[in-house]
This record gives sequence, C-alpha cells and structure tokens, in this order.
Amino acid sequence: MHSGNKDDAGSPDDAEVSHNVNQAPEEILAYWTTERMAEALPRDIRLPDQEETEEN
Repeated sequence: MHSGNKDDAGSPDDAEVSHNVNQAPEEILAYWTTERMAEALPRDIRLPDQEETEEN
C-alpha cells in the first residue's frame, strides 16, 4: 500500500484524479501550441503493485 505521501502535484499518491473541463475542445486544442507541447512534462503515473490488484 502507498504511504500517502504527497507527490509534486500536491495530491496523495493513491488519490483518484479527475478533472472537470469547462472549455470547448477547440479551446483546448488551441491552448496546446507546438511550444507548449515541447515544454510539457508527462505526469508520473503509478500503477498498483501486482500483489495489491490480486488482493481485490
């Protein structure tokens, strides 16, 4: 089980992440310019350990 430490984004390691999007798809596409995409860093995705998934 995760220790519950907060990651760089400030949320607990085992927290479920969701986002409400209030923008039109066109606005989102316009935001992600070539420059922004080049500078973007991927979010660390942590999957549960195999043992944790077998317990459930």
